[in-house]
Amino acid sequence: MCMTNTPDTLSLTQYMLGLLNKRQTRDEIVSELLQKGHDEEFIKSLLHETIKQRYAKMRSQGLVCILAGAIICLLSFALTITSSYTHLSFPFVLYGLTSLGILVIFAGLVKLF
Repeated sequence: MCMTNTPDTLSLTQYMLGLLNKRQTRDEIVSELLQKGHDEEFIKSLLHETIKQRYAKMRSQGLVCILAGAIICLLSFALTITSSYTHLSFPFVLYGLTSLGILVIFAGLVKLF
């Protein structure tokens, strides 16, 4: 169901996002908005669309984190190969950057799922 973006709908969407960020459940949000006089079907459909938007944003942030972590790991691999003959910062490059890349990848996976 496609929702029109009227000022009332946009402000209600922002209000719902604020309630979701405060860790309120869907039922609590619906009951709170019903008390304010909104239509139940409209609230449920708008809440569904708001949650879909929130998850899409988290998914895109997660994919960016995974990509950044993969690039860090690839950079670590390249630096390990090129600096393996100098022994200057070999442990930092080998263990530090690889660990950082893996942590960023896991942070992205947490946001993704």
